[in-house]
Parts: sequence; structure tokens; C-alpha cells
Amino acid sequence: MVVLLVMAVLSLIIGYLGFVQQVSADSAYSADSTTGDHVYVEGIVLSKQMTAKGDNLILSISNLNVKVFISKDKGAKEVYNNLKPGDNVRINGKVAEYKNAREIIVESASDVKKL
Repeated sequence: MVVLLVMAVLSLIIGYLGFVQQVSADSAYSADSTTGDHVYVEGIVLSKQMTAKGDNLILSISNLNVKVFISKDKGAKEVYNNLKPGDNVRINGKVAEYKNAREIIVESASDVKKL
């Protein structure tokens, strides 16, 4: 029974350390961020636009020189319905490049949070 208890505690510790390391891996987006980096941005939603084809969402955020992209299968409609221009948000995503321009790709609607 003691062995099982020790194993359970060790599993919890390993899980916790893995989660803390993953959360702290996101850094604020900057000009030094590179493709593939997991980043976060905070700011005010300036505009939101669904793409003409594909039902994807593109957000413009204040103080940010890149667009935020949310694909339809990652919650574009949900985010579109929950946000309006003027909302203060924190967005987690991954730096990518599309047509020689940087963008931040959101991997889940839960990565977009109102502040």
C-alpha cells in the first residue's frame, strides 16, 4: 500500500512539473519571436473579420503588428461570437508565417480570454 501511495504522489509531482513547465514556456510576443514559438499577446480587439472562404477568423489587436488567426476547426465562430471590438483580451498562440507575413495561430478557442 505504501508503494502505491508513493507512486501516486510521484505521478502527481511529475504531472504538475510538466504542466508548470508548459505554461511558463509561453512568452510575450515580440519582434524577436520566431516561427514556432508559443507566445501570448494582450491588448484590445481593434477588429474581427471572418474570411470570405473557409469561415476562419482574423483579429487585429492593439499594439500588435501581426494578425491573430483562428481556423474554423479551432473555434473561429465561437471566438467571433464572444468578442467585440474594444474587448481587452489575452491570446495564446504559435508564431507562424503566411504569405511572407507573421501571424499568431490560435490552437483552441479557450486560448482567447477576455480580461
